[in-house]
Amino acid sequence: MSDPIVVAHAADGLLPHFPDVVRLPEGRLLAAYREGTGHISHEGRIAVVSSADDGQTWSRPRVVVDGAHDDRDPKLAVLSDGTVLLSYFVLEWTGERTHDNHGVQVRRSTDGGRTWSHAVQVGSHWWASHGAAVELPGGDLLLPVYNRPPGEKWHRAVVVRSTDGGHTWPAKSEVSVAHGSTFHFQEPTLTVLDGQIVALIRTTVEHAYLSRSTDHGHTWTAPVPTDMPASSHHALRLANGEVLVTYGDLSKRFAEHRDTVGRLVRRPLATWDGYPDIQLYDSGHPDQANPSSVELSPGQFLTLGFDIPARTVVAFRTSAEDYPGLVS
Repeated sequence: MSDPIVVAHAADGLLPHFPDVVRLPEGRLLAAYREGTGHISHEGRIAVVSSADDGQTWSRPRVVVDGAHDDRDPKLAVLSDGTVLLSYFVLEWTGERTHDNHGVQVRRSTDGGRTWSHAVQVGSHWWASHGAAVELPGGDLLLPVYNRPPGEKWHRAVVVRSTDGGHTWPAKSEVSVAHGSTFHFQEPTLTVLDGQIVALIRTTVEHAYLSRSTDHGHTWTAPVPTDMPASSHHALRLANGEVLVTYGDLSKRFAEHRDTVGRLVRRPLATWDGYPDIQLYDSGHPDQANPSSVELSPGQFLTLGFDIPARTVVAFRTSAEDYPGLVS
């Protein structure tokens, strides 16, 4: 595992959170992250940086979304035609812990993230998001969202479908993935495998849950618990079909607070349990994790996180050999 690389410094008076990274068809890496005065703050905005040398050096940050309210949790997706989607959600803070939700927004870029379209709404206005959009065989897109719909007590995980390349995301396309009667389902992510989509979902009972779809996201299996004490996770399908999962560790196995850990799921069509985790990064601060990874070359990975004391987005390299196999 490498020493951390500084990806970006937050602007004066601001802190970085929630980085996400993808590789563009031209070869550059593109990363997005939020800046604000705190993890929760009304002035959140989204900046992007890029790298032409596999993450060794990065461009100067450029703010691409800076609305009147808190623009949060940016996620990037690269479609088969090269279009880049930037998704995020918007909160209008009305008190220290109260807010009005303006929903999930998507912007499109056809020039590698240099310019972006106007924002379009994703489904109903009450959703939040953490996972990026995914493209399915045949061209449909799914974007995972979550929240508590009006009149409901518990957060549920939902997917919203676009059939026109991300130009529209109608509310009538929403399909529930997971909902319960005793705890929240939050921050779903989607991984497209061979003949299957896997939703990995954060919960408020310490362990992430997993649901699968074999009909392009129209129906989903009942969610089942995993052995991952995961929050704010990221799942990356690799070139060989394996999945690199990185997340904020709620179990405090490696540190006194939520640090960043990862595991390599070698057979993702089977169980995701039983793979030992390794510690990837610990800033020493309770506010951390929210990682995102990209495969630089077969078996070589770059994972992004953030360091609040240093006010930086950071990156660290690992290889497949760093991750233990399934424990029988």
